[in-house]
Amino acid sequence: MIPPVLLYHKIDTPTPDVKIRGAFTAPMKFERQMIYLKKHGWTFLQASELLRRFLEDGRFPEKHIAVTFDDGWKDNYIHAFPVLTKLEIKATVFLVPSCVGKLSDRVTAEGEGPREHLSVDDAREMAGNGIEFGSHGMNHLLMDRIDDSTARSEMRDSKRAIEELLQRPCTAFAYPAGFFTHSVKRFAAEAGYLGAFTTIYGGDDDLDVFALNRLEILRRDGRPFHFGKKVRALAR
Repeated sequence: MIPPVLLYHKIDTPTPDVKIRGAFTAPMKFERQMIYLKKHGWTFLQASELLRRFLEDGRFPEKHIAVTFDDGWKDNYIHAFPVLTKLEIKATVFLVPSCVGKLSDRVTAEGEGPREHLSVDDAREMAGNGIEFGSHGMNHLLMDRIDDSTARSEMRDSKRAIEELLQRPCTAFAYPAGFFTHSVKRFAAEAGYLGAFTTIYGGDDDLDVFALNRLEILRRDGRPFHFGKKVRALAR
């Protein structure tokens, strides 16, 4: 079973310096994808809402979906947020608190220049209009390459920072680049998260609430046929 969770990164068109372009979804194509989901009867939940439903019922509710974004890019506010607002779609952004309000290359692909992240005002406006903010680690460190103490701090400190910034609970975590260990899953539970997501997409039958995969939407999925084919797998 594939968890009904979509993963996006950048809602933008790549600049000439970008060599790895898979994480970009053109704004017009993103809007068409959201319209497709609405027309095909999907109900939208924030990631934490979906986690709660799964924890309560032991399964995901039929034809419910969570739209998620990793890294907290400024383009999520410029291009995705207006579409989500217009279509009344809830969504979740996994934020890197140390990057908020900055121009940074900490989370960009190799060879890509610095990009702008969401500002404090952006995040607060979005949080007041249907967008949930989960954690993507305090500094976007790869969880399988750091010691236990640092991993715990990344999870604990980022949760606290987001909750202080937005005055709202932060209960969902997304592992940076999808990497995790058995210990890291335990640390996520200890920090108070309801569950955690990877960047892997595929069909694991054994669902682990602290290692939930997501259906990653890539640049090549911009064509309606490709997007529809991917999403239809979620309804099986």
